[in-house]
Amino acid sequence: MSRKQIRQITLTKEELEELRKRIRRAKDRKTADRLRVILYKAEGHKNHVIAHLLQMSINSVSTHLKRYLRGGFDAVCATKYQGKQPYLAPEQQEILKIELKTHIYNTAEQVITWVEKQFGVTYTLRGMHTLLKRLGFTYEKNRLVPGKADPESQRQFVRWFEKVRAELGPDDRIYFGDAAHAKHNAEAGYAWSESGKPHLIPTNSGRQRYNILGAYCTQTHEHVFILTEDNINQDKVIELLELLRAKHPGDGKIYSILDNASYNKALRVRAQAEESQIIIEYQPPYSPNLNLIERLWKFMRREFFKDKYRSTFAKFRKQLDDFFANLDKYRDDLATLLTEKFELVPSVWQAPDVA
Repeated sequence: MSRKQIRQITLTKEELEELRKRIRRAKDRKTADRLRVILYKAEGHKNHVIAHLLQMSINSVSTHLKRYLRGGFDAVCATKYQGKQPYLAPEQQEILKIELKTHIYNTAEQVITWVEKQFGVTYTLRGMHTLLKRLGFTYEKNRLVPGKADPESQRQFVRWFEKVRAELGPDDRIYFGDAAHAKHNAEAGYAWSESGKPHLIPTNSGRQRYNILGAYCTQTHEHVFILTEDNINQDKVIELLELLRAKHPGDGKIYSILDNASYNKALRVRAQAEESQIIIEYQPPYSPNLNLIERLWKFMRREFFKDKYRSTFAKFRKQLDDFFANLDKYRDDLATLLTEKFELVPSVWQAPDVA
């Protein structure tokens, strides 16, 4: 059928209405434009005008019109190439999914080798990429998790937290506490740069550190921080507990969630908690994923350290003091980041060991 033979397309009122609905609901621009070819032709436009309006070739306009005449709107919406049938049967694809969930494959080539040995089927690199995407897999950086974490202890902690959280009174607070150690140095971040010529960020020796002991309430986003050049020890934890009670001088309950560092469990710390009427709850061992203030430390590294050089330790210390003194300006970001949703180690998870 030549281009000249398609002089006009006539659509009923119902067909026009359906066509316009399909255009509005199209999932992508290309599909919508293919349907607009039919609409514009039905409105009496010539092929070269339609090509100009939609920024496509006249041959493409003619092709879409022919497809409509052969199969209607569905034929126009269908992709040009339906693709080959997958090499692996559905059962084999399920086996591959289990293999990818239980073993680490760093490259698609490794998956190709496994599939060839397992099923005798050979994929190209592009074909394997397509298959992996279709099966719901993406190429992402692996995440480190504590090798000695106890999944059941973590679940018990979360159950405790949810129970206490549900029973809190208006003056009660739960604070997540932790220490961080900030090195006087910059960290390299990602940025657009000329190919092969990344931006150069000056560094310091990194020998000097400014230590932070903090407590953060995810209910109200209240916080208390101690910044010091001294080591974090039981004296600093006692000082933090005193600051927490001073911040809430009423009769409200204060819960302080701490990790298992020896200074957090010192007798003097427990005595101060009892005197300040603060209830200390210790996380399960090897469970930084349960301490929500860890997310704040990551936020600090991104906002304060990435690509930022401070020539002197005095300047570094002053600016870090200012960062925490004005932390409320990041309140919206932190409210989104420090949600009370815990990422738990799966109950069936077992740390892989290298033979």
